[in-house]
Amino acid sequence: MTSQTSPYPQVPPPPPPAATPPATRGWSGSDLVIGGALIVLLIALFLPWFSGTVRIFRTAAATGSVDGAQAHGYLWVVFVLAIVALIVLVARDAIDRLPGNLPSPEQVLVGATGLALLLNILGLAQKPSSGAAFSVGWSYGGFVAVLAALVALFAASGTAARLAQARLRHHGTGA
Repeated sequence: MTSQTSPYPQVPPPPPPAATPPATRGWSGSDLVIGGALIVLLIALFLPWFSGTVRIFRTAAATGSVDGAQAHGYLWVVFVLAIVALIVLVARDAIDRLPGNLPSPEQVLVGATGLALLLNILGLAQKPSSGAAFSVGWSYGGFVAVLAALVALFAASGTAARLAQARLRHHGTGA
């Protein structure tokens, strides 16, 4: 018998698949709510929080407004917290893969949005003082900021609670 060789070269088998990175979770509806509320919060920090009128001889001479960061310098902490929360929201999958005993991204989101809410409430409650020649009232920016921080906190808390229940169910089944 004669052996025949094929005029067509054989295609080598494909290499074994490399370790594929784990699939990302993607953004759920509550993640979109948290992200949207944080963006609204960032914007609301620069909306008018307080408005004032200067009166000379019982007539309004000048009116003006001030945003939250101008009225209370500590509201810059809220700005930083909102940026950190957005970074955690975007990089959550990478943070989950970091070695060590770090807080979960959900814990960071709940902590950051909770502290942002408390600082916003404090900033809204501390209305600048009025005097005989001028009066100060609230404007809409502070209320928008508090509402956005509240929405972000509730959405982050709901996400953290659902993930904690899922982890308990997973560990409870012995898987």
